[in-house]
Amino acid sequence: MEMFGFHKPKMYRSLDGCCICRAKSSSSRFTDSKRYERDFQSCFGLGETRSGEICNACVLLVKRWKKLPIGSKKNWNHTYFVQDKRKETE
Repeated sequence: MEMFGFHKPKMYRSLDGCCICRAKSSSSRFTDSKRYERDFQSCFGLGETRSGEICNACVLLVKRWKKLPIGSKKNWNHTYFVQDKRKETE
């Protein structure tokens, strides 16, 4: 008799990674970013356009950002891919 007490969660993969955080695997599916792209600059403080696949964690950040009170300056600029931040400061 085998015991199946541990269930390995399904992992979803993206060849290019999330267009925001560059994660290449996630426990949730990746989504086309078109629906969220207009909010990327304000939500993540991006200085350039991003497109491609977006992970569920970054989708949830966009949705949380959209619920902030009007006039709020909060953003998730610490979230987007670190190497891109270095390029902006050079």
